[in-house]
Amino acid sequence: MNDKKNETLWLKCSAPGPYPEIKTSRSNLFYAQLLMEDYAGVVSELSAINQYVYHHIMFEERDKELAELEECISLVEMHHLEMLAQVIRMLGGDPQYKVVKNNQDVYWNGSYIYYGQEICDRLVSDIEGEKAAIAQYQQHYKLITDPHIQRLLERIIQDETYHIQLLTQALQKYCT
Repeated sequence: MNDKKNETLWLKCSAPGPYPEIKTSRSNLFYAQLLMEDYAGVVSELSAINQYVYHHIMFEERDKELAELEECISLVEMHHLEMLAQVIRMLGGDPQYKVVKNNQDVYWNGSYIYYGQEICDRLVSDIEGEKAAIAQYQQHYKLITDPHIQRLLERIIQDETYHIQLLTQALQKYCT
């Protein structure tokens, strides 16, 4: 896929408005650990990207428009992943594809995504994943007092909310 197509697709699935400057007030490993959950946990940008790419592949032969929607959303999620990685590094963290649970590294794996069987269950899962991501971002927003990071989380939540709208429209089109 060429860059021009990526840019056109990405704009279709990103909420209107600019993204904030990527910066932090200071290093903070606690904040970095929280953001690692959004980056590479079960409910994370990495999980969302992989789920959307898989659904894109599965929809490609059946419905090009729906496949393009899944690809489009995955590109926005990739942008979120990159921004989170930058912030995690600024906070003093290392954006590997893992989280720390009970003082042990838990690496991301493919069991975190919903593969599904048909269009409707995949779309429902995509919507539920966006809702779970929003809830997690809102929780982290409350725990993080750095206004720069809060602005970023607010902007990501805007995109995730827009994704719910796009996926709900697709669900209504294909599953009523």
